[in-house]
Amino acid sequence: MSSELQTEAVATPLTLSLQPIGASASLRDQAYAMLRQAIADADIYQTRDEIRLDERVLSETLGVSRTPVREAMTLLEQEGFLRMVPRRGSYIVRKSKREIV
Repeated sequence: MSSELQTEAVATPLTLSLQPIGASASLRDQAYAMLRQAIADADIYQTRDEIRLDERVLSETLGVSRTPVREAMTLLEQEGFLRMVPRRGSYIVRKSKREIV
């Protein structure tokens, strides 16, 4: 139980470089592409703290409702970019060199 409290306490916010979404393709696909690119461009290894993503902040930044963001985050979880923790949030997964290769 104390490790859960420590994990929650050390989660630090990360500013992702995102822009509002246009209306050319589905909102979920656009949100997915932008979130994936932002995660790839972010320096996720700068600190050992877990990086938590807030879907409310992401939806406001992208200019869409929370549903397409939530769906995009589910796809990213399936691909191994995010880890969803019930009632805690979504966290960016850091992969080791061995896992990437």
